[in-house]
Amino acid sequence: MKDYLELSDLFGEKSLDERMLDLAIRLKGYRKKMGLTQLQLSDRSGVPYGTVKLFERTGRISVEGLWHIAIALECDDQMDALFSRPKVTADEIRRGL
Repeated sequence: MKDYLELSDLFGEKSLDERMLDLAIRLKGYRKKMGLTQLQLSDRSGVPYGTVKLFERTGRISVEGLWHIAIALECDDQMDALFSRPKVTADEIRRGL
């Protein structure tokens, strides 16, 4: 049992570590659905095997490595949609923002 409370304990919000691990679990599901081993994903993505293993276990990876894995798993379109461009109003255009 933890000796401290986290925000997720109080408000149901996920911590950054939990969110990163959730992402790793989802991408692991894509990998398995494609019938790839971690080694095959490593070969296909160019991401070192140890990095793939670490990512799936902890959720830790560089943004570049995440992109390479997403491309290899054919879900890079979801990465492209991650952040939409902010909407610009006519007033902002007039002000040059």
